[in-house]
Amino acid sequence: MLKKLLVLYPIVAITLAFAIDEGKIKTVMNLKIQKITTLLQDKELEREVQQDRVYMVIDPVFDYKIMSKISLGKKWKTLTDKQKETFIDKYEHKLKASYFEKLELYTDQKVLVKELEKVKSNRIKVYSDIIGKDDTYEVIYKFYKVKDSEDWFIYDIDIAGVSIIQTYRKQFSEFLRTKSIDELIDSL
Repeated sequence: MLKKLLVLYPIVAITLAFAIDEGKIKTVMNLKIQKITTLLQDKELEREVQQDRVYMVIDPVFDYKIMSKISLGKKWKTLTDKQKETFIDKYEHKLKASYFEKLELYTDQKVLVKELEKVKSNRIKVYSDIIGKDDTYEVIYKFYKVKDSEDWFIYDIDIAGVSIIQTYRKQFSEFLRTKSIDELIDSL
């Protein structure tokens, strides 16, 4: 089994370690979702290995720094460079853990990447459905274009109408009404 994993590792790393060009977003997302579902279906993989492989698939397209800034809102500007660095690191870890927990609920549902909508010159939404036996849930991946670049990255995901970033922003705002930013960072 270890030999099988070592063979797959370079393939996954090579095919997914690149920034996304606008014309390839839908195709790349379709490939990434297929790779993730394949990893989740492989019951021989140990949980940590499975988790690491999923992160290898998603990391190249997620912008954790932008997600951190949006989640903190105006408070971001008041942080020191060290606090920003620590917050980004801990927030990224929290997002990944939360994402993987949700993925572990996967039980062979079908995932369909439906369409891409360019909502602004620097914003794109990729619509997909998770199709289960009884229900279908819409997942919208929100991309932004890096200024002075052709690269696009995910800055938010809506799952069944709920924005991950807005949810965290609300939670953080409520937390910071009575506690400090350092206490928030420690809580992550």
